[in-house]
Amino acid sequence: MNRSLGSISCALARDKGKVMKRFVAMALLAASLAACTTVADGGVAPGPGATIPSTPLDLGAWRTATAAATLDEFQNTIAARYAEGLQISAVAADMRRNEFNCAEPDAGHGRGDPPAQVCRRTVTVSGCTHTWQAHLFDTDNRLTRARGLYDRRCGNDGLLGGPG
Repeated sequence: MNRSLGSISCALARDKGKVMKRFVAMALLAASLAACTTVADGGVAPGPGATIPSTPLDLGAWRTATAAATLDEFQNTIAARYAEGLQISAVAADMRRNEFNCAEPDAGHGRGDPPAQVCRRTVTVSGCTHTWQAHLFDTDNRLTRARGLYDRRCGNDGLLGGPG
């Protein structure tokens, strides 16, 4: 299988052309999908029927469940309750109705993408402090994503259950 240097370079050029065509096609597909999720003013469009339930925010069985199970349940609750595109002020107001304290964090000092609002609720029971947080991210005052966090510290535990 002796190929000349010229035939090898031609084969490589053909493969490179195929790769570029695939890349361009994928870029066009991604751009067209992104257009489906934005509204004319550049903001995030709420999904169909996107409303915040009037029922209390369920923290689950945090008194008896493991910290990991409580975290999973809270993450799922936040994701299901707050649809992308809702007004960030409405989401923060609902969190406040559910005994969370919400505030804008500092500017982040160049560290990543800080949330628009951080909402926190802390309960101390039987020597353990339970803390739930929701980080609300936005574009043009509309929710783009929400992240639920949970931590339990008991006695001399440090942050996230480590040594104190």
